[in-house]
Amino acid sequence: MSKKKKLKDKVSVQESSSGLGLFAKKEFKKDAVIGRIKGKVSSDESLDPRYVMELANEKVLVPKAPFRYLNHSCRPNCEIFDWEDDSPDSKTGTKDLYLGVIRKVKSGEELTIDYAWPADFAIPCACGSKKCRGYIVDKEELHLIANEK
Repeated sequence: MSKKKKLKDKVSVQESSSGLGLFAKKEFKKDAVIGRIKGKVSSDESLDPRYVMELANEKVLVPKAPFRYLNHSCRPNCEIFDWEDDSPDSKTGTKDLYLGVIRKVKSGEELTIDYAWPADFAIPCACGSKKCRGYIVDKEELHLIANEK
């Protein structure tokens, strides 16, 4: 019987090229689930959209540490997902979010996601990946930015 590892044994918050970032304390294989993203569910439209995660029913999740330190990369190694079979929470009407690994992650590597922001919120990107789009924007909306510039 294997013991379920605590989140603090899996990840740590450290300095990164983007300020603080979330880093792997161990190697993760593709499709590993790092953990459930906890935080406050809100429908407050005044919250800065750069620091929240979209949920159903026009609600957002304001993530708590350590997941609030997930930085963007145009070539991420993780993604946020929900379990298709899960039922929404009876109070919020939303499902829990999880961080999953989409390609092998080495111990010490920064964990990143693709923010995939709409073009209206796009800002210049400095992720440094070979596939950097130049902007933090959804791939499908990159052409909208290119047309403006």
